Amino acid sequence: MKLSLSSSSLNPHMQAGVSLEEALKAFKAGGFSLIDYEIRAWELDQTENNAERLKNAMDACGLSPSIAHAPMPNHLEANGVDCVDLFTRSLKYCKIAGIEYAVIHPGALPGNTREAFFDLNAQFYRSLIPAAEDTGVGVLIENIGNYDSPYFLKNGSDLRELIDRVDHPLFTACFDTGHANLYWPEDGNMYDSVTALKGKLTALHVNDNCGYFSEPRLHGRIDFHAMPYFSLYSSVNYDALLQGLIDIGYTGAFNFEALGGYSQVLRTPFIRNGKEEARLKMPPLSIWTKISETVYEIGKYMLSEYGLFEE
Repeated sequence: MKLSLSSSSLNPHMQAGVSLEEALKAFKAGGFSLIDYEIRAWELDQTENNAERLKNAMDACGLSPSIAHAPMPNHLEANGVDCVDLFTRSLKYCKIAGIEYAVIHPGALPGNTREAFFDLNAQFYRSLIPAAEDTGVGVLIENIGNYDSPYFLKNGSDLRELIDRVDHPLFTACFDTGHANLYWPEDGNMYDSVTALKGKLTALHVNDNCGYFSEPRLHGRIDFHAMPYFSLYSSVNYDALLQGLIDIGYTGAFNFEALGGYSQVLRTPFIRNGKEEARLKMPPLSIWTKISETVYEIGKYMLSEYGLFEE
């Protein structure tokens, strides 16, 4: 099994002025040769040009795409966004860039019932079948949500149910370990989730968080998107995950969606002399690269322990 990493943690650097080409060179320097590319919505304004630029930049760095991630509006609360058009352009972008699969998140409405959630999402995904068939790009449906949100994809069985309702060979699963762990321990068994997706699991988003603390002073379910072993309290069970992948004959990449080296977007501003002091808000690209090297070594260790690692 080969290692892959999401480009999402590079977005703050690119927003700060680092070019796509520079960012991908840093990505390659971190040790990864496979990339899960997060498509930014503005890239779809000139779909062909930007997709060709990405393809050329990946080729120049010796990178190959594992999957892509489409922009993430809630398509059931689109606020004026034509999501069928947005995701159709996302699939066209992937075809031009040479990316075989794209993650497209489900949507939800406040207070929707479980049945309404499944019906509305299955209907929406089926509206994308023509675009998927036209481009040949597979749509990956991802488990998402927590007990405080109106989503109902707690585990692999729920995700399998939605995929089965769509009932099309180009629509399969991307299983997110961190999202599933937000339902631990009540509904979050990694092994059962993975094995429930047998025959439908195409990709992974591997990341860690603290699940749920029952002790009142430590309550919360936060989608950290952290690398494995990041905390005393991290609780994703990777033995269960890897054994499940072995038992279903998973053939995709071991793809990290870990956001190490990210900007501190939620920190409280420190104002001094009427100006925000923010020199330490985001580490430089060189430190991001070192963090990515560590993520690669962690992945190599995990896969090697189960005899699965491939260069």
